[in-house]
Amino acid sequence: MSSKRYRNALIVATILGALASCTEADTSQEENEIKTNSGDETAASVEFNDTYAEGLYQDHCAICHNGTIPEAPTRETLERMTSPNLIAAMTDGVMAPQSVRLSSFDKEILATYLGGAADDAARRAIDMPRCEGDLSFSREAAWNRWGGDLRNSRFRTADMTEITADNVDRLSLKWAFGFPNAVRARSQPAVTQEAIFTGSQDGTVYALDTEKGCVWWTYYAEAEVRVAPSIKPDAQGLPGSLLFTDFNANVYSIDAETGAEIWKTSLKDHPVTTLTGSPTLHADRLFVPMSSTEVVSAFNPEYECCTFRGGVVALDAKTGERYWTFHTVAEPQPTRINAAGTQMHGPSGAPVWSVPTVDEKRDLLYFGTGENYTAPANELSDAIIALSLETGELVWKNQTISGDTWNGACGSTNANCPEDRGPDFDFGAPPILTTLPNGKDIILAGQKSGMVYAMDPDNEGETLWSARAGMGGYNGGIHWGMASDGETLFVGIADTPGHHMTVGPPRHGVHAYDVETGTPIWSTIEEKLCDELNARCFPAASAPVTATNDLVFAGGLDATMRIYSAQSGDLLWSFDTMSELETVNSVPAFGGSIDSAGPVLIGDKLIINSGYDKFRLLPGNALLVFELEEE
Repeated sequence: MSSKRYRNALIVATILGALASCTEADTSQEENEIKTNSGDETAASVEFNDTYAEGLYQDHCAICHNGTIPEAPTRETLERMTSPNLIAAMTDGVMAPQSVRLSSFDKEILATYLGGAADDAARRAIDMPRCEGDLSFSREAAWNRWGGDLRNSRFRTADMTEITADNVDRLSLKWAFGFPNAVRARSQPAVTQEAIFTGSQDGTVYALDTEKGCVWWTYYAEAEVRVAPSIKPDAQGLPGSLLFTDFNANVYSIDAETGAEIWKTSLKDHPVTTLTGSPTLHADRLFVPMSSTEVVSAFNPEYECCTFRGGVVALDAKTGERYWTFHTVAEPQPTRINAAGTQMHGPSGAPVWSVPTVDEKRDLLYFGTGENYTAPANELSDAIIALSLETGELVWKNQTISGDTWNGACGSTNANCPEDRGPDFDFGAPPILTTLPNGKDIILAGQKSGMVYAMDPDNEGETLWSARAGMGGYNGGIHWGMASDGETLFVGIADTPGHHMTVGPPRHGVHAYDVETGTPIWSTIEEKLCDELNARCFPAASAPVTATNDLVFAGGLDATMRIYSAQSGDLLWSFDTMSELETVNSVPAFGGSIDSAGPVLIGDKLIINSGYDKFRLLPGNALLVFELEEE
């Protein structure tokens, strides 16, 4: 953290400002004691005791953030967040239900105490290097959506990338960008020859020069931007607008050349709706998956759990007008009273937190769903679903696990946990639509259970084959995404420990399967690196993998980027991102767990995000651009 003297000055200023605006109704006993003790002293003469702020943390935060709850960021991570971000989380963000007993005064004190170092770093990020001139485009986007194409194949042909097995050893770090006010880097970039577009934890969307990393423009969204933007082409086929969402369930369209806002609309039809899955753009329609933070709200036994309904919304990409909405559950109804005396509701949940897949031939939209938050479970949780692109009507479903009811309370207070809790085996990875060498289309789906499924799009999603790639877990199994060229399926596995319904031994690493039959081709299992329960010990491939004709790119929870042979699974190249990085924007940056956002390939470059602060993983705030060195 920043120096104690600097931090105390910030806290004193916060105290005096809070005291000046506090009403009697909003004054706690602790506040009255501080008012009495401070008297008429000025800010210069007041010395704040860290004991008070530390006491707030121990009383209200430590039970979750000292490592008890895997989903909760650690204290180290909180200390890398700015005070405004911490305040936002406690007032109207993910931590609001857990912070109801804190006065506004105590929230200010706690946020300033924890966020001192990040506040200091944020101040140094104000003057970033700006590119000279104006951004303009010479050709169509090189990587303009999460999966690289509408089918979410995450496969790059030889004309899309110059990186091969023969030259991969020449990859070296060209430049790094440090995200200010961030402890994670979740927004997978969309890339053109001229610019890299990416969001950040503090809501800033950046257009960075692809070669130099200077800033073309910035746009400030209302909340964190976690998703991969989609690039909408103009009439000439050049990048015209950037479409993305934020954590507060807003959808945006901004001009790709200038960052000027074109339209903005809210999809917040529930108090805790959030948008984690990247939107899919097709034929002037934007398909937006809907998730929520209610799975976290359930920690509070007094919270009436649960009423959120997952689904997908179709918007006009030109105007933001809503065409249709599909929900994965009907309106939840009152069910039982929990142990704390609070009314519960169900069915609920079945969120969609991954990017939808478009089938242009059949005019269908495919996506995977998560678990039900509360009982009773319904038939659309843990399923692959097909909807009409035009109307949003359900065409078919394939539910691979029934009865999966689970929420965050199942690991702590238990009051809101379903009586017959399930395994929490979502379809977090989007389905891949690919074509076999014989011309037949096939859908490939990977689940957090560790299972891979092949489904028939011409027979209502019937399962053609299934295979176990990993033992499963809360972080996977198969967590964020796979890749395929139509002949081989490449599967990253993140078998982190701690789950109560795993099958078999852990199989961290990357595995290859024959797409037509499901027959295993090769497996590269990365051994655990140390004995501690620490992400640094687990070379788990949780992030979505990306493949080429002869390479597989996989980011690890241990902060290491690895590249394997697509033919044999042999490790050909690796880079440990967990170090303090020299950045083009002079913002202090460090790598961490590589998760949620996968490797992006364009020409001679490899682009990755590094840093993920949940589930006891390794925080970080870096975007890294690698390039082939000349021979």
